[in-house]
This record gives sequence, structure tokens and C-alpha cells, in this order.
Amino acid sequence: MKKLIVALDLVDKKRIYQLVEEIGEKVDFYKVGIIPYLLFGNEIIKYLKRKKKKVFLDLKFFDIPNTVKNATRIICENEIDMFTVHLISGEKIVKSAVEIKRDLKSETKVIGVTVLTSLLENDIKLLGINVKIENLVEKLAKNGYNWGIDGIVCSGLEIKDLRKKFNPPFLLIVPGVRMGEKKDDQKRTVTVKEAIKNGADFIVIGRPIYESKNPVRVVEKILKDIEDEK
Repeated sequence: MKKLIVALDLVDKKRIYQLVEEIGEKVDFYKVGIIPYLLFGNEIIKYLKRKKKKVFLDLKFFDIPNTVKNATRIICENEIDMFTVHLISGEKIVKSAVEIKRDLKSETKVIGVTVLTSLLENDIKLLGINVKIENLVEKLAKNGYNWGIDGIVCSGLEIKDLRKKFNPPFLLIVPGVRMGEKKDDQKRTVTVKEAIKNGADFIVIGRPIYESKNPVRVVEKILKDIEDEK
């Protein structure tokens, strides 16, 4: 299993297509988030499917159960490989996605978002949640596991302890992975090697790849780091 998911958080459709073409067979999994989906909708998903790529639709659902259920039905019918729902939205909402997926006998993975990697402890305290981030992530992960999800999105800082508690096929997906020191809105970050060593099933990387002058070389470096830590 290739462990790299490339995030296509770009506003230029031609650049997205160019990037996928450049990377070629080196990567078979791409994340489509809010920005490209708002701009290009299912067109970008159909393009990736034509290219025989897997799609991680990262819209982070947080809505009433019926809406999430109907959205999940559409996702499963379009054979999207994975999608996200916020675990903090609660049992009824998460189970609405899990149950319709099972009813449809779909292979689509329901992935629960724990705590965004842009948040620090002071940020969640402002929401009135007075616990350590790692404890909150673990609680949300346990809830999601009990509700029947297929995996979670979490920071690489929490993954080592989570891997001890949640064995495959329960997926641990790590965003906010960086190649080195860089200041941006991601706060709880790790390197490629740290994420893989600590048990990540997938790492999601966008900006270090598509902001590079040589994206293919960056992808090759990431894949080598992944292979070194297997």
C-alpha cells in the first residue's frame, strides 16, 4: 500500500491536472478538499477516477443526521474511496454515515476528524473544552471506533499512542506533515519519517509538493522516506 496522499488544495484547474500528470504513477491517492471542490465540483473527482486514482474527499461533514446520510449515499454511489466527518458532531451524525454506507454495501471509508492540526491547547480551551489535546483526540477516536468508522484523521503528535490502541484495518491518517521547518497555519506537525515510524497508514501532504519548483523530486523524497521507515 502506498502511504502518500497528495492534497490538491489549488485554485487553478490546469495546475491540478498538470500536477497529477507530472507525478504520474508515483502516487495513486489524492485529497480533494473544500477549495477545489467548491471551484470544480465533481469534475475534479471524475478526472481523477479516469486516471485510475483513488479519491479522499475531505469536506469534514458536520450537519444534521439526515443531511449527512444523504451526502454519504451520493459519495458511495460515486465510488469515492474515503471521506471525512467531524467526530465532535456526535453519535447520531456519525452513525448516519456509517449505517447508510453499510446498507449500500459500499467499500467507501468513513474517516472521522478528531482535532484539526491547526489547533493548539489554548484554542480548544477557548471553546470551553478544558482537556489536553491528546486526551480529547483519544476520546473522539474511541467514540468513532465504537460507532463503526473506518479510521481517523489526527496529528502525528498523537499517533504513536493511538497506534497502540487501534490496530489495522482501523486507519490512522496524518495531515500537517512537513519536509522541514516552515511557518504556516499548521501547528501540530511532524516529519514524514516521524509519521510513518509512529504508525501512520497514510500521510497527507499538499503545500510542500505543489509549492515546490520540482514537485516530482519532492514526491520521490517523500516516498523514499516512507520506504526507509517501513
